[in-house]
Amino acid sequence: DRIVGHAAFSPVTIGDGTAGWFGLGPVAVEPDEQGKGIGAALIEEGLARLRRQGAAGCVVLGDAAYYARFGFRCEPSLRYLDASAHYFQALSFTNAIPSGEIAFHTAFG
Repeated sequence: DRIVGHAAFSPVTIGDGTAGWFGLGPVAVEPDEQGKGIGAALIEEGLARLRRQGAAGCVVLGDAAYYARFGFRCEPSLRYLDASAHYFQALSFTNAIPSGEIAFHTAFG
């Protein structure tokens, strides 16, 4: 009967001009509700909705081991500021990986 978690997906721009990509984050779950699969369910549903809407892919900055379970992997052709390539990952829905610097909306700056 209450909201206990949130996962945001927002459009990103890519240096090579590829369109249709999104960024995942932030993801948050109330501390007393963590460890119950809520965050994973929100991420899976969000990715499914992006696929249904025809998105090309999604990027995320975070724990490589955690996000790998959703299909994210390090893609050297994509960069985000000075973030380590180990923590910046991508998931293509089309098997095509763009290249260049990723930019999130200025609201995330």
